[in-house]
Amino acid sequence: MNAKPGVQQVRARLRIWLLIAASCTTIFGIMHHVDHVVRGNHSGWPFQQVVTPFTFSLLIYALLLPGLYLTAKGGLMARYWLFTAVVGLSLVVWVHFIPTGDYEAPIEDIYAVYGSPLVGLFALVVLVGLVVSLAMLAIAAIQTLRFTNRS
Repeated sequence: MNAKPGVQQVRARLRIWLLIAASCTTIFGIMHHVDHVVRGNHSGWPFQQVVTPFTFSLLIYALLLPGLYLTAKGGLMARYWLFTAVVGLSLVVWVHFIPTGDYEAPIEDIYAVYGSPLVGLFALVVLVGLVVSLAMLAIAAIQTLRFTNRS
């Protein structure tokens, strides 16, 4: 009996989960960055003249986009995705939920800025979606690592 087809099926499923989680992370990330620009607060270059942490947060796409391409081409890249998820999740949680001198408070800086409660709520849902998708990406990467270490 050959176990190889079963291993290939599991690898394909894991790759699909990595692609789904990374795609959701990318979509929510883009939506959240657009939200920053629309709100006009906690934004920065290239949409304002000053370089801010927002500017550096755009570098996450230098990890997400090539990773999506390479995973779509057939690679599992579990360590890569775990690194990307941990970096992204750390950044998002630190900037939005750790009360430091200039952090972006979800209620005051996101929800309250909009005149419409519905639009403010949508912006908060996008932030939560970003956090959840980053956590799911980390979980999918850990599951993939566990599988590749066993096989």
